Amino acid sequence: MKIVLLALPHCAAASVHGILDIFTTANYCHARLSGAAGKRPLEPYFNIKVVTQNDQPVTAYNGMAIAPNAAFESVEPDLIIVASAIEAITAGAALPEHLAQFHDAYEWLRRHTERGTIVASACTGSFVLAEAGLLEGKTVTTHWRAAEHFRQRYPEIRLDIDRLLIDSGDIICAGGATAYIDLSFHLIERFAGQGLASAVSKLHLFDSKRQQQTPYITFYGYKSHKDNAVKKAQEWMESHYAEHFSVDDVAALAGLGGRTFKRRFKEATGENPINYLQQLRVEAVKHQLETTLKSSNEIIWEVGYEDISSFRRLFKRATGCTMEQYRKRFSYVTPPRVGIPALEGRI
Repeated sequence: MKIVLLALPHCAAASVHGILDIFTTANYCHARLSGAAGKRPLEPYFNIKVVTQNDQPVTAYNGMAIAPNAAFESVEPDLIIVASAIEAITAGAALPEHLAQFHDAYEWLRRHTERGTIVASACTGSFVLAEAGLLEGKTVTTHWRAAEHFRQRYPEIRLDIDRLLIDSGDIICAGGATAYIDLSFHLIERFAGQGLASAVSKLHLFDSKRQQQTPYITFYGYKSHKDNAVKKAQEWMESHYAEHFSVDDVAALAGLGGRTFKRRFKEATGENPINYLQQLRVEAVKHQLETTLKSSNEIIWEVGYEDISSFRRLFKRATGCTMEQYRKRFSYVTPPRVGIPALEGRI
């Protein structure tokens, strides 16, 4: 199977070299499995090449050079993988200028998809697929931190940011900086079978099939809009989320009527005011779970909820896990040791 990996300036080097490592391991395992079955070792299953838009090395996000080993216009791939294309954290004002560099790549991608080539993207490579016009009618994902930029730029494309990987047949998108790992194993399983994917996973010690980015998402209220009244309301809610107030109270602070406020808030932020408040509270709870040893119930009360069961359901819906599971996974506070005083001070 012929695979071409497209590397663009400022991409994450891991999304290029990591994919190469995993598919190289797949070729090794393919040869070993055929030999174990008493057959003559087979040729590599995957023929994977790296290309760049102008056949010159590109500088990755980490400052290292990524060199192509095939000519951009001469390859005839069965599958194209687009590495991450933008830095998710700083995307925004610089996004149009950055994406404007890749017109040759967009045309190249369109030509190959017209010939039946399957296209996949890792992390923010989905922006390249969108710019090339390949995502019409698709449901896609991208890095959660770049989600608002994606929605603002491509409002007609259905974005499901909770999902880590979405396979639409001819288009496959993986979200998140390390989702190139999930993408690689998915592609090996889809095109070479579960047996080979399992053998590769054992060598890479990768055995969890992640389905969601939800537990990793941090909520940042979108404020790159120009509605100052809504922005004022957002800032007030971010400082008073633990208090009891109504949407009409916030609307009055913003100098707007209730219905006008709700409409403008949704237009500016993509969220209605109630959902926005709930996400602020969930984010505050996540922070406390990560940084304190307070009980879950105590934390819930501190962010303004009296109905503990209701908030627990909200938290699980928002993060994909319970409060206890979240703390176990992300807390960086070490509980005090209990019952072993004789060991104190010893080496």
